[in-house]
Amino acid sequence: MFLGKMRKFGLGNPTSGVSFLSSFQGTSLGNVCHRHRKHQRKSKVLRAKSSQKTSLKDDKNQPEFEQQRTESGRDIHSSIDRRQLLISSFTAAGLPLISNQSLAAPIQPPDLTQCQKAALPPGAKSVNCCLPEPTKVIDFQFDSSLPMRVRKAAHLVDAAYIKKYNQAYELLRNLPDNDPRKFSQQASVHCAFCDSAFLQPNTNDFLEIHNSWLFFPWHRWYLYFHERILAKMLNDDTFALPFWNWDNQSVASPLPNVLPAVFIENPSLLDKLRDPLHQPPTLVDLSYSGQDEGLDPTSQRAANNNLMYQQVVSGAKTPSLFFGQAYRAGDANAPGPGTVENAPHGTVHVWTGDSSQPNYEDMGALYSAASDPIFFAHHANVDRLWTVWKSLGGRRKDITDPDWLNAEFVFYDENASLVKVKVGDALSIDKLSYTYQNVGNPWIAVNSSPLSKSSSVAGTKPVSSNGVASPATAEATLLEEIEEFGEEVEGKFKKLEGSFRSKVKRPVKDLFRKLKSQITDEELEEVLVIQGVEVPSDKISKFDVFINLPDADDKTPLNIPEFAGSFVNVPHLGMGPGMNRKATLRIGIGDKLEQLGIKDLSDVIVTLVPKGKGKDVPIVIKGIKIEYD
Repeated sequence: MFLGKMRKFGLGNPTSGVSFLSSFQGTSLGNVCHRHRKHQRKSKVLRAKSSQKTSLKDDKNQPEFEQQRTESGRDIHSSIDRRQLLISSFTAAGLPLISNQSLAAPIQPPDLTQCQKAALPPGAKSVNCCLPEPTKVIDFQFDSSLPMRVRKAAHLVDAAYIKKYNQAYELLRNLPDNDPRKFSQQASVHCAFCDSAFLQPNTNDFLEIHNSWLFFPWHRWYLYFHERILAKMLNDDTFALPFWNWDNQSVASPLPNVLPAVFIENPSLLDKLRDPLHQPPTLVDLSYSGQDEGLDPTSQRAANNNLMYQQVVSGAKTPSLFFGQAYRAGDANAPGPGTVENAPHGTVHVWTGDSSQPNYEDMGALYSAASDPIFFAHHANVDRLWTVWKSLGGRRKDITDPDWLNAEFVFYDENASLVKVKVGDALSIDKLSYTYQNVGNPWIAVNSSPLSKSSSVAGTKPVSSNGVASPATAEATLLEEIEEFGEEVEGKFKKLEGSFRSKVKRPVKDLFRKLKSQITDEELEEVLVIQGVEVPSDKISKFDVFINLPDADDKTPLNIPEFAGSFVNVPHLGMGPGMNRKATLRIGIGDKLEQLGIKDLSDVIVTLVPKGKGKDVPIVIKGIKIEYD
């Protein structure tokens, strides 16, 4: 019936032999279409190995983002995807129908005996990220005998806990060098899986656990086994990691959003490679760009709260927005992060690490981040936000795609045995026998002030409540002055050299309403897509995104309704030495358009603003569009 109505709407003839899925959890209508086009290119071109990638060039006649990737060694069209889909990519021009017949399968764990030297930055301290080779691998089994463990906020733990916590790391550091539970070996786990130490099985593609839908579940398992190892050192199954509650903007003492005292006052928990300028009482900047903004505490808290609301509540209303893009066997790695992985996850990494060091060690670079014990408390808070996000309701649910649920990893457990785990077994923290201390999340109800409509006088730019000029009504004369950069096409790119603004066409509203009534009872989300983002993988870089604020620049505050989201690169060499990271940035903007009072416009203005050290490194984009998820 639905396909018949599609024909009635004049939307083209559906490809025969494909079926329509009525549920889109974990699958963006636009980015699956992108996967189809990507696999078409892969079937025609034998991609060079990653080591042959080139860095960014100034010669625009040879655009740097036209780099070849590694071929998986098989024809991806040799068999039909078991989940043949009818995929829709919404544009103002209509709704083309595309049959996705690419081969798909879940990511599998690598062979640990095939570890190669990780890609480390020049001058980095020598690190062997390879893990001890196992004699056998066992499958994970839930342990019903474990007590329910409570992960507490690090700024609230008592003296008895701190004594145990410090002792556990002392014991971990003193284990033999060949013990996979030793702290240095635990840090190597993160290095190996984010800096090209392993290939995906049966491919020439590096395995990467960042910047995709694997980010949240892989790190949950990493924390789980690290916590169990610490408990084994103490012979105390009730022991649980703390979480660094940096999203809590309370002014109570002790402050939650500074470096917790437990990581400063205890020798086994101290790391000397933290930024000396970011010691207490300096508040964490959840939008950190590699350079301090110099905000007063009140403004910093407001900016932090607005970022949390945008990244967890307003801009992450669907699974694909929160978790990141699909990453399947044979795919090029790091297709695109979710909202929280970008910021505050990435920004807290960079804020904590010592940016005065040439390689941003330790927390400031992914290859060395887990060498700082605070890494695990940082990621415990990220993991907590997964649980908080699901509690908000709506479409905020775990992904149901079997290629996500059946993705597998391996970790050494508390008994030094190698254990194979699945993503699907990590979805319930109750089944894993841990929970989080309830500290409240006041940012859930925080929102920046709506725009003032009183100043939308002809010939003037309406002004937001904080006095920043913003064309909330998007006057026709202004829209005519701004060019449309458009969707990604072959050979086109834009290097961000200062603020860049573009007019972006929105999908046909009437078509959207008709499709929404046929596809699902749940609300589709309007998504801004920044295509073909490319940055040097070993450099700190960041740009912010604003809606209908054409004059936004690097001084524009983020605690305003026009701020929509950020792209952040934490330095790492997962793409290969001297290579560039490629990704797609997707931002949910449905609530944003409603808040700005521009939900009925056919075009919006998008402004991209490089910030901090992002102004000093080349950032490239290939297209800007709007789609529905």
